Amino acid sequence: MERNKISISGDLGSGKTVLARKISEKMGIPIISVGGIQRKLAQKYGMDTTTFNKYMETHPEIDLECDNMVSEYGRSDDPLILDSRLAWHFVPHSLKIHLICHKAVAAERIFKDRVRENEKYSNVEETYKSMVERRKSEIKRFKQQYHVDIDDLNNYDVVIDTSFIIPDEVFAKAWEAIENWQKETAYRGIWLSPKNLMPTRLDNDANEMIVVTRFEGNFYILSGHGKVSKALTENHILLPVSYASGDIPVTSSELIISQWEKKHGFQFF
Repeated sequence: MERNKISISGDLGSGKTVLARKISEKMGIPIISVGGIQRKLAQKYGMDTTTFNKYMETHPEIDLECDNMVSEYGRSDDPLILDSRLAWHFVPHSLKIHLICHKAVAAERIFKDRVRENEKYSNVEETYKSMVERRKSEIKRFKQQYHVDIDDLNNYDVVIDTSFIIPDEVFAKAWEAIENWQKETAYRGIWLSPKNLMPTRLDNDANEMIVVTRFEGNFYILSGHGKVSKALTENHILLPVSYASGDIPVTSSELIISQWEKKHGFQFF
């Protein structure tokens, strides 16, 4: 099958729409946005997006309508960009790009976004709470209806952490993957900000590959602390990592984290 479908998914506030527009302008192909359709439906029902997501938990016919539409687009011969939480699942032959963003950064972005008319909040804290509730609702809904975990990064071909980089840098990394994918060369990878990777020990394991996992919303380093430390020292914006899925319980300590922050001159959110 021709390589002409790109699916873009990701965290709330991670910049999916901006990336989709940049790719669309570069390639001259249209965008199909399920999020935009759902926002219009929320307005039609007189709800904000968080309330509407809760409503959809008990009204699967709304998801079904949207998902059938995505699947239909996926079967077409037309080149498309699919801006959808589940296009990667319904259009498996697409290039699956997934964006992530630290929740505190995402909440700030969403609060300042003047485009989302039915997503207005009185402050960043209210935005953060609504965003977390909405994400939990989506994760629950998709597990119940489709038996998929949208938080498992191994579902995707390309994962980019947008927390501390500008849209042009996100696009550059995505475009590199798109070009390699179209050439049928190596294109898969998970790229995270070293400032989002929390240490679990302080010894220098510089020769180990970087493996991380996500537990209770945070990324923890399982191995490769030395390489992450070097990346922080050299001010790298993104770092290629391997991801261990499965909700692995991980612990750190305030002492380890504070020493890590002091050593590298920054603080975790």
